[in-house]
Amino acid sequence: MPRLKSLLKVTGTMDDLTFYHSRLEGYLVRRTHRHDAEQVKNSPQFQRTMENATEFGRVTRVAALLRRLMGDSFRSCGDARMTSRLISTLHKVMKEDKSSIRGHRMVGPGLVEPTGKEIFLGFDLNKNYPLEQILHTRPVADLETGVIRIKTDANQLQWPLSATHVHFHSAWVRMDTAAMEGDVVHSETELFERGNLPADIALNPERSPEGPGHDLLLLQVQFYILEGPKVYELNEGRACGVVGV
Repeated sequence: MPRLKSLLKVTGTMDDLTFYHSRLEGYLVRRTHRHDAEQVKNSPQFQRTMENATEFGRVTRVAALLRRLMGDSFRSCGDARMTSRLISTLHKVMKEDKSSIRGHRMVGPGLVEPTGKEIFLGFDLNKNYPLEQILHTRPVADLETGVIRIKTDANQLQWPLSATHVHFHSAWVRMDTAAMEGDVVHSETELFERGNLPADIALNPERSPEGPGHDLLLLQVQFYILEGPKVYELNEGRACGVVGV
């Protein structure tokens, strides 16, 4: 990188290039395009650009709101690209907003549409451990009560080899995507020992989330290993997903 900086100073022919580093892809270079700010805002040539930028910013704020509401346990469950995948998925949901013109579409109305629900239902926070591959039974999620029920018959749970216990955690999220506010109610089970799971598990919230908005139900499966008198979280098999929209 110092050599590149030196080259730029000497030649002066690479002023429109930007060098940057990506943790996943290494060193990259791209051309820098400069446009007059007023021209971009007011020229019909850039109308589509402004529409896309406005909608992308709106989706990004909704993704940040959801990440904040879901809490530390769910955020830490995500893989390295969780945020970018969440923004991409919510952008697809936003496009299902049939009540607004381009540039004014929002995520909330998109989530009301059946196609928008279908897009977001089953979103995995950790793509390395999709929920349906860890939990081989479909959870029954009730958006009216926030209750998630799981039948854990034999071989319905994909245990990591070293895991000795499992724990289930839910988040009942209510998002007001217009006011950018919301509330969340968490519910957890006890630690269940391997080979000693109840046939039916229910996550029952103590209350409903407050305020207006659209409800989502998220489920997390967390495995543990018992070592001596203590149990420790395992990263292997840690799955989180959207099970109710």
